[in-house]
Amino acid sequence: MWLADLFSTRKVNRFFALTAEQAAILLEAASSFKDFVSGGHAELPQRIERLRTDGHGLLDRLTSALRDAFVTPIDRQDIYNLGESLDDMLRYINTATIEIGLFAVQPTEQMQAMAAVLVSAAQRIKEAVDHLRTDPARTWRCANDILASEVLVEDQYRHALVTLFDGDDTRAILKQREVYRHLSNSADRASAIGRLLGKIVVKAT
Repeated sequence: MWLADLFSTRKVNRFFALTAEQAAILLEAASSFKDFVSGGHAELPQRIERLRTDGHGLLDRLTSALRDAFVTPIDRQDIYNLGESLDDMLRYINTATIEIGLFAVQPTEQMQAMAAVLVSAAQRIKEAVDHLRTDPARTWRCANDILASEVLVEDQYRHALVTLFDGDDTRAILKQREVYRHLSNSADRASAIGRLLGKIVVKAT
């Protein structure tokens, strides 16, 4: 009986369920950040912080499940790397939110544009993770879209810096640059997620 339990569908599927929950929280946080820099409600930073906490809790649960698992549906290192990258992307969004508040930074059009692309990337990440087990071809297409999103954010990041360095308020420049950097790092994590999802699909075919 114990051996059958080790290979049970429920135990195998929990890895997909946990990463799908992480992706859903990431999408909610990215959407909340977009609303925040677009003039949204003052409680949004607290919501994003709660989502960050919830997301990190899911990573802890995923790590515990991996430690306890005899078999996994896909490579266990790939599962962990996926969970960690999802958590990292969420962390950078939360850090950008915190520093906007701490540094009293006024959201800019460039921040809004970068946030919009991060939401799009998070939507495709959620779609890719949701269909990882059942529709690898769909996950593959989403992975390519995620990679394209990272390129868009990096382009916006460079243009934002050009505009920023045209100013003469050194303190404002340094504060805004930190926020832009966190958004760029979040996009970089999205790219890592896209590459990893593609790798998982290739391994499975």
